[in-house]
Amino acid sequence: MTVTPTRKPLEPVHLSAGRLYLRPVEPADEPAVAAALRDPAVIRWNAGNSVARAPEAERAALWLRIREQGWAYGVAAHFAVADATTGALLGTVGVRDINRAPEQAIASYWTAPEARGQGVAPQALDVVCRWAFAPVESGGLGLHRVALDHALENPGSCRVAEKAGFRFEGVMRGSFVAFDGEHHDSHLHARLSTDR
Repeated sequence: MTVTPTRKPLEPVHLSAGRLYLRPVEPADEPAVAAALRDPAVIRWNAGNSVARAPEAERAALWLRIREQGWAYGVAAHFAVADATTGALLGTVGVRDINRAPEQAIASYWTAPEARGQGVAPQALDVVCRWAFAPVESGGLGLHRVALDHALENPGSCRVAEKAGFRFEGVMRGSFVAFDGEHHDSHLHARLSTDR
């Protein structure tokens, strides 16, 4: 998948969050991303169909290239979520489709299997939302709304959304298309800059 440049590039941002350090994904993340993409949950719910359908040996490089293009073309900002002490990749979080609808974006995230159940994803998602809601003149994206959706069969993602302050807005019938072509209903959640 190639993204067509339509906006100015996003300046790479690094965000500190206590035990977590968020930085733009980079080619050096390929071995850790490849390991995560071998996890059935990550590949099924979070990789994206073009990555999931690619040969296993090519998936991580393709996944990273797509995310790097997002920064370069100003349409997405994806972060590696690293342990602030060891630098180990714990997961990823990002926003995409930035301003496709005015002042809005869509969030996505996954956590490496060994880091699940430790609150990594909700904390990282909260940090990215706070940055995305910050005014442009303060280094943020100036967004008003960040939405996310997840397949109903992925209840862990629902817990992450709720813990990160995303309110449930409804069920989107047949909106998630898995790489095997199966359609799944999804929960829609959103968080506004004005939410407490």
